[in-house]
Amino acid sequence: MAQKLRRKGYGRKAVDGALERCRELGYLDDARTARMMAGHLVARGYGPLRIRQVLGQKGLEETLVERVMAAGESEDNQVRAAKKALEKKASRLGRESDPWKRRQIAYRFLTGRGFSSAVVNRAIDDISLLRK
Repeated sequence: MAQKLRRKGYGRKAVDGALERCRELGYLDDARTARMMAGHLVARGYGPLRIRQVLGQKGLEETLVERVMAAGESEDNQVRAAKKALEKKASRLGRESDPWKRRQIAYRFLTGRGFSSAVVNRAIDDISLLRK
């Protein structure tokens, strides 16, 4: 917000005053913003690596991002989220007759979504469509 205000030509004193007032009113809460954004990205099927990247790009402090990520980051939860994301790819995976290629497609998709290779391998091993 500070950067936007400065780009619009507001001085340091005005920007600092506006930011302080917004904090007092509860409009600026980085922790809440990080939790909400992380929850939204998880719901859309993204993994922790991608979520960390997005939150970092939004200018949130690394320690805050790590705190938010640690709150819901069990590997079992990640495997469930990865399997759910793969369910959306089931029709594409089903069209591929070669099991090795199906596995490669799934692997690339999930790593691109920000899941670690350990989580991806567990998720792929659990999905029957990929074992045929």
